[in-house]
Amino acid sequence: MQKNDFSSLMNKFKNVVLFEPTTQSKIDFANAMLTNNNIQKIPSDYSDFLKVHNGLIIPPFELYGTDVIHRNNYNYKFPNLFDINSLFIKNKNPLIENRIVVGSIGFDIILYDYIDSKYKIVNRLNFEIIEQFDTFDNLFDYVINTL
Repeated sequence: MQKNDFSSLMNKFKNVVLFEPTTQSKIDFANAMLTNNNIQKIPSDYSDFLKVHNGLIIPPFELYGTDVIHRNNYNYKFPNLFDINSLFIKNKNPLIENRIVVGSIGFDIILYDYIDSKYKIVNRLNFEIIEQFDTFDNLFDYVINTL
C-alpha cells in the first residue's frame, strides 16, 4: 500500500474507522506528556501517519492517536497513546522501557522499539516478538495484507 493511501481500506474492510488528522501541536503535547512520564516519544514516521489519520480501527487492528475518542454509540473510549502506554508504566512492566505502544492486533500489541529502531508485533504478556519491521509503512502493509 502506498504511504498514506487509506481510501482503499474502506473498500477492502468492513467497519473501518479512520479518525480525523491531528496537528503538530497535539503531537508535540503528546510527546511532552509521554516523555514527562518516562515513556518514549512518538516515532517520526508514526507522527506522519497521525497527521493523516489520528488513529484507526479495522477490527481487530487498532492504531492509537493523540486524542481520547469517545465512541458513544459503542459505549467505548478509544484510548490515546498516553493512556495506553501509562497502563504499562502503571503496572511497572519493565518490558516497556525504551519502547512505545502504538497499537494492537487482538491480544497482541504493536510497539516501536527505540533499542533497535523497529516496529514490532509482540505478545502482550511476555513481549515475545511475533513480527518486526523497519518502518511504519512496512508494518502497516503487513497488517493490511494479513487481515
